[in-house]
Amino acid sequence: MTTAYAVDNRGETMLDESSGNTSTVLDFGSGHVHPAKAMDPGLEKCSCSGAKRAGHIGNLNYPSFSAVFQQYGKHKMSTHFIGQVTNVGDPNSVYKVTIRPSSGTLVTVEPEQLVFRRVGQKLNFLVRVQAMAVKLVLGSTNMKSGSIVWSDGKHNVISPLIVTMQQSL
Repeated sequence: MTTAYAVDNRGETMLDESSGNTSTVLDFGSGHVHPAKAMDPGLEKCSCSGAKRAGHIGNLNYPSFSAVFQQYGKHKMSTHFIGQVTNVGDPNSVYKVTIRPSSGTLVTVEPEQLVFRRVGQKLNFLVRVQAMAVKLVLGSTNMKSGSIVWSDGKHNVISPLIVTMQQSL
């Protein structure tokens, strides 16, 4: 989300009000809306039919990505997402991607930059997530978060990326 922040008024990661612990992406999502920035977001996630095209529910084009892997004795697991954004900022904008993967994952995004020629133009991108198995007790899970950031130097469009490993009973 372009118009959000995930830090408090001291510039530190927000705290979970109920526990006092440091918040995670599951607490704040893409962040809290910054009203002044909402007037000029740069990019918007589109409401599109990506799930039908790509064949799985993960491609509903939400502003965040969540990969859930059932280990079943596998050592390496992977999935992908198709995202689509619309340029609502300046014409002739170029957004470059920065990937902040969670530990134990390999994340790639293609293309590495989105080149917009006009306002209202829609562009697609592909996110691939690869995870290595982790040691888990039967019936347990391990969740880690990272993010994908598109930036044109003026706007930073952040999409949380959550990777959950599950070990079935």
